Amino acid sequence: MPVSGTENRWAVAILAAGKGTRMRSDRPKVLHELAGRPLVDHVVDLALAVARPHDVVVVVGHGAGEVGELVGSRGASAVVQEPQLGTGDALRVALGGLAGRPAERLLVLSGDVPLLRARTLERLMAAAEGGAAAVLLTAELDDPGAYGRVIRGADGAVEAVVEARDASFAELAVREVNAGIYAFDRAVVAEALAGLGTDNAQGEVYLTDVAAALRAAGHRVAAVRLDDPVEMQGINTRADLAEAERVLNRMVLDGLMAAGVTIRDPRTTWVDPRAEIGRDTVVEPGVVIRGRCRIGGGARIGANSVLDNAAVAAGEQVRPLTFLTGE
Repeated sequence: MPVSGTENRWAVAILAAGKGTRMRSDRPKVLHELAGRPLVDHVVDLALAVARPHDVVVVVGHGAGEVGELVGSRGASAVVQEPQLGTGDALRVALGGLAGRPAERLLVLSGDVPLLRARTLERLMAAAEGGAAAVLLTAELDDPGAYGRVIRGADGAVEAVVEARDASFAELAVREVNAGIYAFDRAVVAEALAGLGTDNAQGEVYLTDVAAALRAAGHRVAAVRLDDPVEMQGINTRADLAEAERVLNRMVLDGLMAAGVTIRDPRTTWVDPRAEIGRDTVVEPGVVIRGRCRIGGGARIGANSVLDNAAVAAGEQVRPLTFLTGE
């Protein structure tokens, strides 16, 4: 359900049209699985926490039919970007798909950035509701690499975002980078997008150029800096996917342990984020818990067991090396 008070105020655009060439796969990048579910499905979860399904639009391209079918099953709609002329053009397409929707503000997410926390989006949205025409999510990195650099003015406000391949030597030295997640005043960003061109190294419409365009028009552009840059991790390669799996699993295990579940060896335990495990349950080493498992309090899951959409009663003992399925 949407966060209380956000109904009819926020729409969400998820940019998910990329092919993902570096995945070396015939499958669209956003359909590769993280914790047992497609990447884009995790992002749709975030979107549905702040907007109603009919106010969520996913921009698709490669594998449009497959991706569109998935997001449609969640109640969101898909719009096709063809040809693919950059992130700015993708947002233009998204705005077209939201025609007739009353939401005044727009959250922009990326279909291959699945580790964002809901509280981070709440901070971003709060900054936008504080009066900024645009709010960028940023992070400070020791090695900014190929990320776009966030250029601030003397007043601390965002002046521009410069893509690495278009940046000067001085701009490349900036360590604050753009995470590619935004909150916008919808009408204002639509006007800014209409004026963007393709005068850049890739000959595309850069969404990042909106920051400078809004500043030039006298609007305020703000930024919210991530406390933990891991949240902005995008998935471009199989190695990225494996690392995101590790990070997400550790988040899940930390949450369970904080809630009173004993995890005997977090290094060898894997738990689906959708699983529910009761207080004082003990999970022994090597356990895999997949899908929507329901485990009551005080249970014990024996070493090297696999549970798949299974139910375990409170206090029940699951013997080591057990395979238990609810299907």
